[in-house]
This record gives sequence, structure tokens and C-alpha cells, in this order.
Amino acid sequence: MLSSQGHRTFKISEIRIESPRVKRIVVEGRIGAKPGQYVMIWVPKIGEIPISIARERNNETWFLISKVGKVSSAIHSLSEGDKLWIRGPYGNGFSLNVRGKVALIGGGYGIAPLIFLAENLKSRDVKIRFYAGFREKEEVLMEDLLRELSDELILSTNDGSHGLRGLITEHVDFDWPDHIYTAGPERMLVNVVRRGVQRGKDVEASLERLIRCAVGLCGACSLDPLGLLVCKDGPVFKGKILVNTRDFGNYKRSFDGRKIPPEVHY
Repeated sequence: MLSSQGHRTFKISEIRIESPRVKRIVVEGRIGAKPGQYVMIWVPKIGEIPISIARERNNETWFLISKVGKVSSAIHSLSEGDKLWIRGPYGNGFSLNVRGKVALIGGGYGIAPLIFLAENLKSRDVKIRFYAGFREKEEVLMEDLLRELSDELILSTNDGSHGLRGLITEHVDFDWPDHIYTAGPERMLVNVVRRGVQRGKDVEASLERLIRCAVGLCGACSLDPLGLLVCKDGPVFKGKILVNTRDFGNYKRSFDGRKIPPEVHY
């Protein structure tokens, strides 16, 4: 049902605990999104947050939601059969018309849009190498699915408790792929984008920013000095554009408009 704010109601059909912080929330019905796009999920009397789409298959949509704030905490408190109010999809997604060797590089629950992307690329003439990094074994997400969707999975944890030891960017062969897609903590993205662009690779990165309106009106997600809006011009950007923005890797905006450092990477 469409509300006055453009929200549609979706029934939660499945909730699965994927890690101590992350739940897989599955709703009945499809959003109709492209890989890399996002939606705004509203919880009445609590608030609204942007969430990437992790999968659309059959007649259901998947989200990986980490418990990090009041809205995500409210979503974590819901049960199967409850409803979510969703508007979207919004923004620009990943390019799909690619061939050759493709590297997907993700950190933490930031792998969500890369799962959606991998499933779409799987039917194309590409070889997929999926790099996935996590802090520790308990935070590893959906390893079996990642392996199913890729030709090769390379997984790491910071402490070496599962897979390779160290940051996932330490294990990436940047000379191998023809195209690089990345999503996750921003400091990881900076590493991937800079190293990929330096080698002349076609790089696309999905940014996470404070998004309020999702339609380019409030300016809370702007990237200086180019004035790009993550909600509308992104969340997926070409690497060669991001390297020319001052904010990328240095600042994001808080709810009161202040510029604050991006989060620690995996």
C-alpha cells in the first residue's frame, strides 16, 4: 500500500541472525531495484534510514541490517509477520555491461550490495573473484552464498580467526581484474579506489553517507568540492571521480551538519 510519503508496506517473511550485530531481514515482494541502489526504511515514531538491497529473488527482497542506531535497533526488535515501510529504490547503481575478470571487494555488512551485484553478473560472460573482509570469525557473513556466487572467494579476518589474516585489501591482486567493484567502510574504499585508479582499472565504489531526503534536496550527503550528492548522484561512483573529491576518505556529515571522520575500516 502506498502512503502519502511514497512508502509501501512490506511484510517480513524471515529474520535470521547472521552475526552478533547483523540480521538478515527478508520481506515479501520485490523492490524492483538495480544492484547498488538503496531504499529508505521507515519505522513509525522512530525514524528512517537508507539500506542497501542485498538480494532480490523470486518474490522476496533481502537486507543485511547492522544494529548501529535507534532505527536499526528498532528493526532488529521486529518479528516475522511484522511490517516495514519502504520507499525507493533510489540512486545510481553499479554498471552491469562488463566482461572479463571482475573483482568484488567488500568489508563487513558492506558486502550487501555486492551480493546483489554478483548474482546479476553470474549470468554474464565474467569471471568473479570475491574478496570479503571481516573483523573476526563471529562477524563473517553468508560465506556459503558468497562462495556460490563467485568463481573464487578470498576471505580474511583482522585477527586471523577465519580465512586469511589481516585487512582484505592486503590480499587483493589489483593487477588481475579488468573491473573493480567495492563497498564497505570508507577507509577501505579509499585504499581500493586509489590503488585501482593508479593501475588504470575501471573502479566503482558504493559510498555510505547520512541520507535524509534521498532525492537531492537537503544536502546532508554532499561531497565537497564537487557538490555531488550521494543520495542522487551515487551511492555508486566511478573511482576516477572520487579521487577528485576532498571529503572522500576524510569527512562525512553528522545529523547536525558537522563534518566528522569516517568509520574505522575492516
